[in-house]
Amino acid sequence: MKSNRNNIEKTIVEKAKEEGASLAGIARVEHLRASPSVERYANAPFYEAYGRDHPNYFEFKGYKWAEEHKSILVWALVHPISEPQLDWWSMKVKGFTPGMSVMRLQSRKLRIWMGEDLGINALSLPYQIEFGGAFLKDAAHLAGLGVIGKNNLLVTPEFGTRVRLRGIFMEAELEPTGPIDFDPCNGCDMPCHRACPREAFRSGAFERALCKQENDKRDADVEILDGSIMGIDEPSEVTKPCRYCELACPVAQGASL
Repeated sequence: MKSNRNNIEKTIVEKAKEEGASLAGIARVEHLRASPSVERYANAPFYEAYGRDHPNYFEFKGYKWAEEHKSILVWALVHPISEPQLDWWSMKVKGFTPGMSVMRLQSRKLRIWMGEDLGINALSLPYQIEFGGAFLKDAAHLAGLGVIGKNNLLVTPEFGTRVRLRGIFMEAELEPTGPIDFDPCNGCDMPCHRACPREAFRSGAFERALCKQENDKRDADVEILDGSIMGIDEPSEVTKPCRYCELACPVAQGASL
């Protein structure tokens, strides 16, 4: 596509959608540094390996982002209810899930295009914070894709909670495209809270440790599936993460079937 240097933010967002993004927006990294997730995880362990009594136990705190990265492009891929395999996990799939495999390719194409057409140095972000990734829900909120609801998920006007996120850091100070004025949880009776098999909202707020119990159980429940289901050539071991609260959200239910 032809680059529009007079409205570079619009050009980048349109290019992301041209490459298959369902939604896209831009946020400032300085604003992301002040987001709730950064504040929460700056000092408390975000990631732990092994149990605390294990000799190899370690914990990850904080985040590491380069100072030259000034803006972030964050985009969403809709995750239809009819395509549950998009976030099923397999070590044989590039990106580990079919959805992330698609978004990794989108990320690579966008990063190369930014450099060649716009002269912007960019970094395709890994999904994991401990490897240099960003807090994508916070970034998506700041970029105007949606808001973080009382289910601790990004809620978008177009697709509700049924989206997957990816991001690219850019060495350019761009104008943010959000946030937006959107309050989907106001007046909602929160079926997401009742749907949780671990009652992770029992206190009225999301409790990550309880959510983790359910996904740890699911990680242990490995299935062998035909490769065609996962977009690969051979059978593989697959685990299926929990989506109860996500699928219970009533926002835009009909848009992501």
